[in-house]
Amino acid sequence: MKEIVTAIMIWLGANTQFDTNHPIPTIIFLPQEKLNSMYFKDNNHDPESLHGMYNKKKNIIYLRDDWDRRDPWHLGVLTHEIVHYLQDVNGIKFACTREMERDAWPIQKDYLKKVHKFDWNYDQLWYIMISTCDQF
Repeated sequence: MKEIVTAIMIWLGANTQFDTNHPIPTIIFLPQEKLNSMYFKDNNHDPESLHGMYNKKKNIIYLRDDWDRRDPWHLGVLTHEIVHYLQDVNGIKFACTREMERDAWPIQKDYLKKVHKFDWNYDQLWYIMISTCDQF
């Protein structure tokens, strides 16, 4: 796994503004149910919607235990979570947690397209909603 994370961090260093001269984060694989309970807490959600998450306090990336290094989508999920790790270790400040997605989604899309020839066309309205702080 170290080699995969290192390769992604090298790609991110060459293709983004992030300083990637940091130790690689710890990766832990968990069953879907455990990931869901850690992230959603209330269990009122789509049970298959969470693919991974980054814990800022522990510098740990959590991935589903069915994560497959041969699957471009799964590598894209790891890339997305590494972006959150790099945002954290680079000291980037955000007005709210949701703003962290503003970089992560487009970078994940770019990585999937350039490295794996995988087209991920997410809904732009959804992207705006999940990457913008509430105005209330």
